[in-house]
Amino acid sequence: MLKQYEILVHDVLEDIFDITRSEDDRLNEIIKKYFLNGGKRVRVLLLLMCAKLGNFELNRNDIIRMASIVEIIHTASLIHDDIIDNAETRRGSVTMNKQYGDEFALRVGDYLFAVVLREVARFDDERIHYYLADTLKELCIGELIQEDGLYNINTRRLDYLKKIKRKTAILIAFACVAGSIVAKASDENISSAFSYGYYLGMSYQIVDDYLDFAGGIEYLGKEVGQDLMNGNITLPALLAKEKNSELFSDFTRDTTDEEKEEIINFIKNDEEILMNTLDISRRYLEKAQISIENLNPNVKSELTFIMNKLARRDN
Repeated sequence: MLKQYEILVHDVLEDIFDITRSEDDRLNEIIKKYFLNGGKRVRVLLLLMCAKLGNFELNRNDIIRMASIVEIIHTASLIHDDIIDNAETRRGSVTMNKQYGDEFALRVGDYLFAVVLREVARFDDERIHYYLADTLKELCIGELIQEDGLYNINTRRLDYLKKIKRKTAILIAFACVAGSIVAKASDENISSAFSYGYYLGMSYQIVDDYLDFAGGIEYLGKEVGQDLMNGNITLPALLAKEKNSELFSDFTRDTTDEEKEEIINFIKNDEEILMNTLDISRRYLEKAQISIENLNPNVKSELTFIMNKLARRDN
């Protein structure tokens, strides 16, 4: 089903290279290489699918440009994330901050956000600007919350859910709603697209956090338990704490890697914790499915397909 989008995704990448092009050849080469090493283009695909809720062909150029904007936001946020996390790899490759230094990577991320602001100014619909401003605000707050919450053993499920809403779900929701707005879909369909994106985004991040313990390099391109090693308490860790609070009794920035490994091994070998994590993810998927019940059958079928594909993390 996704084969039909290959040409469109290629068009989006070409558009990205066009609108990010600068007078600095080195910068152009680095940006191009970074985008070509992209992941599954989940946000681009979702935007293109939701754009079918309106008139796709009549608004094709604007839809492609908005997909480019969303992918640039996502990429810039990842560059900044890697600096904050002092990450060494991303998608199986060396991160920009490790290869070129934190300051250079920071400037590239800032440059990409500047491109976003320039390009989104070309859109007249005020809803795009409202949703984008709110999305960028929430992304920033999400980073601050994550930084403040590192090694915080008092983290609650509600705290975790608010964090992943800001770090992941809000941008996926923006991709869906922006595609529908630019394609001039009905107000009802625009609302449905946003809800679908939000619930799917919540599920998507929970599955990522599950795979951080159950998948590792094969699925995420990083070692098992990397989030916990960095002090980030995700849902599986919260469930482990509820089951065995003694695990985290001395969890601080001074906790050794060996002590963290003990917690990681406990979680990855506990079937109940892992299954409960997936169950919470599935609840959000059910809400995402309900959100699109009244959409055009063809669009609904595609959104259901990609939702199920992401839930399984198929290639």
